[in-house]
Amino acid sequence: MAEQQRLSNSSVLRAGAIAVVVAVLANILARFLLGLVVPLTPDFQPFSYGAIVFFTVLFTVAGVVVFWVVSRFVSNPLRVYNIVGVVAFFLSLAPNLAGAANPSAMPMGGKGSDYLLLILFHIVAAVAFLGTLNRLSRAQGA
Repeated sequence: MAEQQRLSNSSVLRAGAIAVVVAVLANILARFLLGLVVPLTPDFQPFSYGAIVFFTVLFTVAGVVVFWVVSRFVSNPLRVYNIVGVVAFFLSLAPNLAGAANPSAMPMGGKGSDYLLLILFHIVAAVAFLGTLNRLSRAQGA
């Protein structure tokens, strides 16, 4: 694969903003569909649409900031960022796995299975965000 060029600030911002929106919409759709096929614990706050939108926006915006930093310092930003993104994805699973192992220790309550279901939202957001960011960044000249 040929070495990629650094992205301009506007390219990072444009690709990042679209990737954030795509990840949020994908998680909203995932929540809707999951609610149709799995009985979700009604008082488990992380299953609320508001919590899903808030945390998806929070962590994907943080991902855009990291992408911007990576794009400033390396000549092959997508390759390096994808490695960082995969590592961040696996680290993001730690609280869910801890909650699944011992839900009574978690401040949100819920059952172990609730925390395992939350991992689906991590997967959906990661695929939507990284896929969109990569596709748009490559199209914009990375």
